[in-house]
Amino acid sequence: MRPEKAVGTGLIERAESLKEEGLRLYRLGDYEVALSLFMEAEGLFAEAGDLRGQGESLNNLGVIHLQAQRWAEAQEAFERAKEKFISAEDNLGRAQTLGNLGELFRRRGQREEAVGSLKEAANLLREVGQGEKEAKTLELICRIRLEERRWLEALHFYDLSLAAHSKGLKRAVLRPLVKIPLSLLFRGGSL
Repeated sequence: MRPEKAVGTGLIERAESLKEEGLRLYRLGDYEVALSLFMEAEGLFAEAGDLRGQGESLNNLGVIHLQAQRWAEAQEAFERAKEKFISAEDNLGRAQTLGNLGELFRRRGQREEAVGSLKEAANLLREVGQGEKEAKTLELICRIRLEERRWLEALHFYDLSLAAHSKGLKRAVLRPLVKIPLSLLFRGGSL
């Protein structure tokens, strides 16, 4: 192993350790210490040239800022994370970040931006075979449309979420029920 490769591997191991400790502390509610660990991990991942690690750390930073309602910092962290995941060609990480960005927009009352980000996340989740996560993302879009009283769109996204679920009782029972009003609406019938 070349010396510079060994140094990069050591940096990544240290960064992973910091990230894991940050996640543990986050789960315990110690957000500020977790924040500093994620920042340190991101710097080490950057030094080692690990784009995916940087993206994960930035996404985690964004989540903490989102929790604290520091909207500008959260958006900046999510946007930077998204760029790292694009560069690393990591569509799952990108989808998760877009989902978090959608949640940020939703909380700020920017519903159209939220829906746009969540749609992009759902499409990426479908591409990488994450049907259950895709379904949850589509359900969030459905809730946004329900809040806006956009019933037909809400029903449409709920139908899509059911279609994304793997086989199960929820899909087997609810999807046919959702199809009835949709078919009546598209045939010009009334409810």
